[in-house]
Amino acid sequence: MNVTRIAVLGVALVAGVGAFFMMMSGNKSQPVQIVQPEREKTVRILVADRDFQRGERLTADAVRWEEWPEKAMSEAYITEASGGDPAELEKAVARSSIVANEPIIEAKIVRAGTSGLLAAVLQPGMRAVTMRITPETGVSGFVLPGDRVDIYYSEAGDGNRTSTNILFEDVRVLAINTVYSENPETPVIEGANATIELSPEDAEFFINTRASRGQLSFSLRSVFAAQEGDVKQRRDQSVKVIRYGRS
Repeated sequence: MNVTRIAVLGVALVAGVGAFFMMMSGNKSQPVQIVQPEREKTVRILVADRDFQRGERLTADAVRWEEWPEKAMSEAYITEASGGDPAELEKAVARSSIVANEPIIEAKIVRAGTSGLLAAVLQPGMRAVTMRITPETGVSGFVLPGDRVDIYYSEAGDGNRTSTNILFEDVRVLAINTVYSENPETPVIEGANATIELSPEDAEFFINTRASRGQLSFSLRSVFAAQEGDVKQRRDQSVKVIRYGRS
Protein backbone atom coordinates (compact mmCIF):
# COMPACT_ATOMS: atom_id res chain seq x y z
CA MET A 1 0.00 0.00 0.00
CA ASN A 2 1.50 3.28 -1.05
CA VAL A 3 1.64 6.47 0.90
CA THR A 4 -1.04 8.24 -1.20
CA ARG A 5 -3.64 5.58 -0.48
CA ILE A 6 -2.85 5.68 3.22
CA ALA A 7 -3.27 9.46 3.26
CA VAL A 8 -6.66 9.28 1.52
CA LEU A 9 -7.90 6.68 3.98
CA GLY A 10 -6.69 8.82 6.88
CA VAL A 11 -8.52 11.87 5.62
CA ALA A 12 -11.72 9.84 5.12
CA LEU A 13 -11.45 8.39 8.61
CA VAL A 14 -11.01 11.83 10.17
CA ALA A 15 -13.95 13.19 8.18
CA GLY A 16 -16.16 10.28 9.25
CA VAL A 17 -15.27 10.69 12.90
CA GLY A 18 -15.99 14.44 12.66
CA ALA A 19 -19.35 13.83 11.02
CA PHE A 20 -20.26 11.30 13.70
CA PHE A 21 -19.51 13.73 16.52
CA MET A 22 -21.40 16.51 14.77
CA MET A 23 -24.42 14.26 14.39
CA MET A 24 -24.32 13.23 18.02
CA SER A 25 -24.02 16.79 19.24
CA GLY A 26 -26.98 17.86 17.03
CA ASN A 27 -29.25 15.22 18.57
CA LYS A 28 -28.86 16.57 22.07
CA SER A 29 -32.28 17.79 23.23
CA GLN A 30 -32.55 21.47 24.06
CA PRO A 31 -34.07 22.36 27.44
CA VAL A 32 -37.83 23.09 27.10
CA GLN A 33 -39.04 26.33 28.64
CA ILE A 34 -42.51 25.97 30.25
CA VAL A 35 -44.36 29.28 30.47
CA GLN A 36 -46.95 29.35 33.20
CA PRO A 37 -50.08 31.31 32.09
CA GLU A 38 -50.77 34.32 34.28
CA ARG A 39 -53.83 33.70 36.42
CA GLU A 40 -56.58 36.25 35.90
CA LYS A 41 -57.57 38.11 39.05
CA THR A 42 -61.18 37.61 40.11
CA VAL A 43 -63.55 39.09 42.69
CA ARG A 44 -66.53 37.36 44.28
CA ILE A 45 -69.76 39.21 43.48
CA LEU A 46 -73.41 38.53 44.22
CA VAL A 47 -75.47 37.23 41.27
CA ALA A 48 -79.06 36.04 40.86
CA ASP A 49 -79.55 32.29 40.89
CA ARG A 50 -82.88 32.58 39.05
CA ASP A 51 -85.13 35.10 37.34
CA PHE A 52 -86.89 37.79 39.41
CA GLN A 53 -89.86 39.81 38.19
CA ARG A 54 -90.37 43.43 39.18
CA GLY A 55 -91.96 43.58 42.61
CA GLU A 56 -90.82 40.07 43.57
CA ARG A 57 -89.11 39.64 46.93
CA LEU A 58 -85.52 38.36 46.89
CA THR A 59 -84.39 35.47 49.08
CA ALA A 60 -80.97 34.45 50.37
CA ASP A 61 -81.19 31.01 48.74
CA ALA A 62 -81.93 32.53 45.33
CA VAL A 63 -78.62 34.42 45.09
CA ARG A 64 -75.02 33.19 45.15
CA TRP A 65 -71.42 34.35 45.13
CA GLU A 66 -69.72 34.14 41.73
CA GLU A 67 -66.07 34.58 40.71
CA TRP A 68 -65.97 37.62 38.40
CA PRO A 69 -62.99 38.95 36.39
CA GLU A 70 -61.55 41.97 38.18
CA LYS A 71 -61.07 43.84 34.90
CA ALA A 72 -64.82 43.48 34.18
CA MET A 73 -65.88 44.78 37.58
CA SER A 74 -68.33 47.61 38.09
CA GLU A 75 -68.62 49.78 41.19
CA ALA A 76 -72.34 48.97 41.26
CA TYR A 77 -71.77 45.26 41.93
CA ILE A 78 -72.23 43.91 45.46
CA THR A 79 -68.94 42.22 46.41
CA GLU A 80 -68.00 39.89 49.22
CA ALA A 81 -65.06 42.16 50.08
CA SER A 82 -67.38 45.12 50.60
CA GLY A 83 -69.32 43.23 53.25
CA GLY A 84 -72.30 42.19 51.16
CA ASP A 85 -74.51 39.68 52.92
CA PRO A 86 -77.19 37.65 51.08
CA ALA A 87 -79.22 37.49 54.29
CA GLU A 88 -79.75 41.26 54.08
CA LEU A 89 -81.68 40.75 50.84
CA GLU A 90 -84.43 38.73 52.52
CA LYS A 91 -86.67 41.80 52.67
CA ALA A 92 -85.42 43.44 49.48
CA VAL A 93 -87.67 43.72 46.43
CA ALA A 94 -86.71 43.75 42.74
CA ARG A 95 -87.15 47.27 41.38
CA SER A 96 -86.93 45.91 37.81
CA SER A 97 -86.60 42.49 36.22
CA ILE A 98 -83.42 40.51 37.05
CA VAL A 99 -82.39 37.47 34.98
CA ALA A 100 -80.52 34.42 36.23
CA ASN A 101 -76.70 34.84 36.51
CA GLU A 102 -77.02 38.64 36.30
CA PRO A 103 -74.96 40.62 38.85
CA ILE A 104 -77.21 42.19 41.48
CA ILE A 105 -76.79 45.96 41.74
CA GLU A 106 -78.35 48.42 44.16
CA ALA A 107 -80.13 50.26 41.33
CA LYS A 108 -82.24 47.16 40.61
CA ILE A 109 -83.38 46.42 44.15
CA VAL A 110 -85.26 48.21 46.91
CA ARG A 111 -83.99 47.37 50.39
CA ALA A 112 -86.31 47.23 53.36
CA GLY A 113 -86.68 50.56 55.13
CA THR A 114 -85.34 52.67 52.25
CA SER A 115 -88.47 53.40 50.25
CA GLY A 116 -91.75 51.89 49.18
CA LEU A 117 -91.68 49.83 46.01
CA LEU A 118 -94.02 52.08 44.09
CA ALA A 119 -91.96 55.16 44.91
CA ALA A 120 -88.88 53.26 43.75
CA VAL A 121 -90.26 52.19 40.36
CA LEU A 122 -91.44 55.69 39.47
CA GLN A 123 -89.31 57.54 36.93
CA PRO A 124 -87.56 60.62 38.38
CA GLY A 125 -89.97 63.55 38.66
CA MET A 126 -93.06 61.49 37.86
CA ARG A 127 -96.17 60.90 39.98
CA ALA A 128 -98.42 57.89 40.60
CA VAL A 129 -102.21 58.28 40.47
CA THR A 130 -104.99 55.70 40.62
CA MET A 131 -108.31 55.27 38.84
CA ARG A 132 -111.10 52.74 39.21
CA ILE A 133 -111.55 50.36 36.29
CA THR A 134 -114.14 47.83 35.19
CA PRO A 135 -113.86 45.03 32.62
CA GLU A 136 -115.22 47.49 30.04
CA THR A 137 -112.87 50.37 30.90
CA GLY A 138 -109.84 48.18 31.73
CA VAL A 139 -109.67 46.01 28.56
CA SER A 140 -111.19 43.00 30.38
CA GLY A 141 -108.24 42.63 32.72
CA PHE A 142 -105.63 42.25 29.97
CA VAL A 143 -103.85 45.47 30.96
CA LEU A 144 -100.84 44.41 33.05
CA PRO A 145 -98.20 46.33 35.00
CA GLY A 146 -95.64 47.64 32.53
CA ASP A 147 -98.13 48.00 29.67
CA ARG A 148 -98.64 51.32 27.88
CA VAL A 149 -102.15 52.70 27.41
CA ASP A 150 -104.05 55.66 26.04
CA ILE A 151 -106.64 57.17 28.38
CA TYR A 152 -109.99 58.41 27.05
CA TYR A 153 -112.63 60.55 28.76
CA SER A 154 -116.30 60.16 27.89
CA GLU A 155 -119.08 62.49 29.02
CA ALA A 156 -122.75 62.84 28.21
CA GLY A 157 -123.51 66.24 26.70
CA ASP A 158 -126.55 68.11 25.48
CA GLY A 159 -129.15 66.12 23.64
CA ASN A 160 -128.07 62.88 25.32
CA ARG A 161 -125.08 62.65 23.02
CA THR A 162 -121.84 61.29 24.41
CA SER A 163 -118.53 62.86 23.47
CA THR A 164 -115.20 61.07 23.89
CA ASN A 165 -111.77 62.67 23.88
CA ILE A 166 -108.31 61.30 24.40
CA LEU A 167 -106.68 62.71 27.54
CA PHE A 168 -103.25 61.07 27.59
CA GLU A 169 -101.24 58.95 25.19
CA ASP A 170 -98.61 56.29 25.88
CA VAL A 171 -99.04 56.19 29.67
CA ARG A 172 -97.20 53.52 31.69
CA VAL A 173 -99.28 51.32 33.98
CA LEU A 174 -97.48 50.78 37.29
CA ALA A 175 -99.86 48.39 39.05
CA ILE A 176 -103.27 46.74 38.92
CA ASN A 177 -104.75 46.69 42.41
CA THR A 178 -101.55 46.02 44.41
CA VAL A 179 -99.89 43.79 41.80
CA TYR A 180 -96.57 45.12 40.49
CA SER A 181 -95.27 41.97 38.78
CA GLU A 182 -94.80 41.82 35.00
CA ASN A 183 -94.97 38.02 35.01
CA PRO A 184 -96.01 36.80 31.51
CA GLU A 185 -97.41 33.61 33.08
CA THR A 186 -100.26 35.71 34.50
CA PRO A 187 -101.81 37.22 31.36
CA VAL A 188 -104.97 38.46 33.12
CA ILE A 189 -105.34 40.37 36.38
CA GLU A 190 -108.85 41.00 37.59
CA GLY A 191 -108.52 44.42 39.17
CA ALA A 192 -110.68 47.25 40.41
CA ASN A 193 -107.95 49.90 40.49
CA ALA A 194 -105.14 50.84 38.13
CA THR A 195 -102.15 52.98 39.09
CA ILE A 196 -100.52 54.95 36.30
CA GLU A 197 -97.49 57.22 35.94
CA LEU A 198 -97.92 60.88 34.97
CA SER A 199 -96.03 64.15 35.19
CA PRO A 200 -97.07 66.48 38.06
CA GLU A 201 -99.07 68.73 35.72
CA ASP A 202 -100.79 65.78 34.03
CA ALA A 203 -101.50 64.21 37.42
CA GLU A 204 -103.30 67.38 38.56
CA PHE A 205 -105.37 67.48 35.37
CA PHE A 206 -106.12 63.77 35.70
CA ILE A 207 -107.35 64.13 39.30
CA ASN A 208 -109.62 67.03 38.37
CA THR A 209 -111.02 65.07 35.44
CA ARG A 210 -111.48 61.95 37.57
CA ALA A 211 -113.63 63.97 39.98
CA SER A 212 -116.03 64.98 37.20
CA ARG A 213 -119.12 63.04 36.14
CA GLY A 214 -117.58 61.48 33.05
CA GLN A 215 -115.91 58.09 32.60
CA LEU A 216 -112.23 57.24 32.10
CA SER A 217 -111.27 54.29 29.92
CA PHE A 218 -108.05 52.52 28.90
CA SER A 219 -107.03 51.68 25.37
CA LEU A 220 -104.14 49.18 25.30
CA ARG A 221 -101.23 50.06 23.01
CA SER A 222 -99.18 47.54 21.03
CA VAL A 223 -95.58 46.94 22.06
CA PHE A 224 -94.59 47.23 18.38
CA ALA A 225 -94.20 50.53 16.55
CA ALA A 226 -96.72 50.94 13.76
CA GLN A 227 -95.39 51.00 10.21
CA GLU A 228 -96.93 52.97 7.37
CA GLY A 229 -100.10 51.26 6.21
CA ASP A 230 -100.43 49.05 9.31
CA VAL A 231 -103.23 51.05 10.91
CA LYS A 232 -106.58 50.88 9.15
CA GLN A 233 -109.74 52.72 10.07
CA ARG A 234 -112.55 50.22 10.72
CA ARG A 235 -115.43 52.64 11.24
CA ASP A 236 -118.02 52.99 8.51
CA GLN A 237 -118.66 56.73 8.18
CA SER A 238 -122.20 56.03 6.99
CA VAL A 239 -123.20 54.32 10.26
CA LYS A 240 -125.30 56.41 12.64
CA VAL A 241 -125.22 55.77 16.37
CA ILE A 242 -128.64 55.58 18.02
CA ARG A 243 -128.81 56.78 21.62
CA TYR A 244 -132.00 56.92 23.64
CA GLY A 245 -134.12 56.40 20.52
CA ARG A 246 -132.57 59.34 18.65
CA SER A 247 -130.05 59.26 15.82
